[in-house]
Amino acid sequence: MLVKYFCIFILFSLLTGCTTFMSASYSSKVDPDYYFSRNDYLLVTYDNKANPLESKYYIGQVVEGLKRRGFSSVYSYKNKEDSPQPFKGMLFVSVNKKSSSYEYDSANYGMVDSGKSTTNCTGYGYSVNCTENKQKTYGVTGHSTKTGYLTGYYFSLDWYDIKTEERVLNIFSSSYEKRCSDDKLYSFIVNETMSRIDFNKPNKYEYKVKMPKNYTCK
Repeated sequence: MLVKYFCIFILFSLLTGCTTFMSASYSSKVDPDYYFSRNDYLLVTYDNKANPLESKYYIGQVVEGLKRRGFSSVYSYKNKEDSPQPFKGMLFVSVNKKSSSYEYDSANYGMVDSGKSTTNCTGYGYSVNCTENKQKTYGVTGHSTKTGYLTGYYFSLDWYDIKTEERVLNIFSSSYEKRCSDDKLYSFIVNETMSRIDFNKPNKYEYKVKMPKNYTCK
């Protein structure tokens, strides 16, 4: 009976799939005296000094993200001529990644003495001959220093008031998820960041998101 229930559990697990969680961090600074009006005309462009070739791909997501937050007049650098009014705010988008190495102490594994043995004897009486066979098991054979590699993915958004030329909002988001493609990870942190912007106060925190069923970040 236990075997039957165990088989049912395994089958259910295979059918429902695995739950995927994505982790990232969010940090922002905001001018407490600035009023972010949803009626202002905004221009979203890229930082020409920080990875512009990749950053351009995510400007559309930023534009749509602002519209979902209630800003009705948002334009990208590609259609800025369509705006019937002068822009009040200009937003600079940037994405980039950086890999770094680090050292850590790690156990080495191999076959070690288990502390158990078996004895085999042959012959009879005074001619008996016994041999002890020590049993081996898989375990820690020692420790050594190894090198690991970590890649960070970053998204930043800088919001400037065009009239005063002052920065009124700065957002920085990052993720260190592994085994993800660059575009999927950038898209994840951009979408999460746009939905988390607090226009009233600064924030700094880490978060984890349960992704939709069968989601893959490759």
